[in-house]
Amino acid sequence: MTSLARFLPVARRAAHTAGRWAVEAGRWVVETGRRVARWARPRAAQARQWAVEEGAPRAARAGRWAAQETAQAGRWAADAGRRAARQAGPRAAQARQWATREAAHAGRWAARGDGPGAGGARRRLPHIPRIVVAAGAALATLVAVAAVAAAQLPETPASAGRLITAIGPAAVATSAEGLGWTARWTAGPKRFVDAGGRVWEPDAAVAAGGSVRSGVAGGRVAVPYRWTRTGTPTWTLPVPSPGTYAVVLSFAATAAKGSPDAEVTVRLADGTAPRLRLAGTTDARARHAVVLARTEGSTVAVAVEAAAGVGGVSAISAIFARTSTELLHEEFSDDFEGAAGRPDPKRWRFQTGATGWGNGELQNYTDRPDNGGRTGDGHLAIVARQDGTGYTSARMRSVFEARYGRIEAELRVPSGAGLLPAFWMLGADVDRAGWPQAGEIDIMESLGDAEPGIVHGAVHGPDGSVRGWERTWIARPSGGPAKGFHRYGLEWWPGVLQWSVDGVVQGVLRPEDLSAKERWVFEAPAFLLLNVAVGGRWPGNPPPATVFPQTMLVDAVHWWR
Repeated sequence: MTSLARFLPVARRAAHTAGRWAVEAGRWVVETGRRVARWARPRAAQARQWAVEEGAPRAARAGRWAAQETAQAGRWAADAGRRAARQAGPRAAQARQWATREAAHAGRWAARGDGPGAGGARRRLPHIPRIVVAAGAALATLVAVAAVAAAQLPETPASAGRLITAIGPAAVATSAEGLGWTARWTAGPKRFVDAGGRVWEPDAAVAAGGSVRSGVAGGRVAVPYRWTRTGTPTWTLPVPSPGTYAVVLSFAATAAKGSPDAEVTVRLADGTAPRLRLAGTTDARARHAVVLARTEGSTVAVAVEAAAGVGGVSAISAIFARTSTELLHEEFSDDFEGAAGRPDPKRWRFQTGATGWGNGELQNYTDRPDNGGRTGDGHLAIVARQDGTGYTSARMRSVFEARYGRIEAELRVPSGAGLLPAFWMLGADVDRAGWPQAGEIDIMESLGDAEPGIVHGAVHGPDGSVRGWERTWIARPSGGPAKGFHRYGLEWWPGVLQWSVDGVVQGVLRPEDLSAKERWVFEAPAFLLLNVAVGGRWPGNPPPATVFPQTMLVDAVHWWR
């Protein structure tokens, strides 16, 4: 942005002038930034929600692209403003006045779409609805104000970074309440901007204790995870408002060839000490785990109290997950108590038919109690049967739909090969948006005797192709998934999914793990599904050794929010 660089020679010539005006103007700008933040966040989020609810995917994409372009313009303004402040010195009032004007112009250019950043987005997308453009403009103005504040105040670069984080959204919020705000820190010594434009600040400004060293894998892992903070450090993370935050801890590998199972105890400000258990790996990638931290103030404090099986903490993120600071409460549950027969129709709805279900499956899903119903002893049985030359089974979806929360089911899968028992989720708008545009989260899938002892987890989303993108994990429950009941869980918060088996974290997925063409679609309501499929492309048709009937028993399903 040449117009921003233009004031640097003037700043040097004006370094002798007084600085009191700059400080007073800085205070005014910070307050203006806060007012803009309060105004812009709900309106921008409402615009995005409108675009999604009205069924305008092109408008939603336009809003995201416009937001990305304007945020980039704001970051350019912030960098230029900080450079000017450092070169001009604390007394360069006139230079800072020009910096203020130029940074504000940059924000307005980005907002209008005729600047060097956002202009490209508007040329590519000539039909952006006005309300979505307004959302992008509000974000651009907010970031530009933060840049001006960084130029005005005699702050160190680290303090200026905290100021920008405090008054501007570090990520596009996903609701009118500001949910989804995200800030990221790395143990590395330098600020890092990833391919998606997400900023990772050095954690030196927010961390105390521990020691920093390079990780064991070096360049074989992503940049934010190449350094690690070992020992028992504490982080004090600045956040925009009271609420509950999903804190994502990223743990470095212990060796280049992988890490063992790990256990980490985390101490939170409310006195609780969650114990995180992580499955081992066979490579040097970082492992992640989510802990919920509540705050009534403007910071979230997290400390590692004890750790075994990890090589330290490489990065830490804070995501605004809930406006409430109360403990999670159960909004949906079924323990399947009651007489044998159909499940509670207020909780579950049968999906029936023999359409192949997109996988070339053989079964006909029915609503008969002998395919899906309560057993009378506190379980739900989904039973795949062979009826002559065909197969019947059951597929049930929850009536309850929501987004975010902690979801668990305790169940025992059948052992036969050629079956696909599953506990999973689909986006509630799948009938309108289609698959994979609506998103799919597979909390548990099993192939029985075709893969003894193994269960799968997966996430599917759109990338412009017919099949979309996917990420998968495997786990090996103790004793095997068909030998007893096991607990399969999902932590789902804005911008993060965490999959676990019997309380052990098996995988975490975030938008930063996706490529440029892969879309993150997991900020909208979804429903639960339980079913047992027979045959199809995956897992293949049942061999003669598979004896029917085959039963999946479900002990309980819970959803806390």
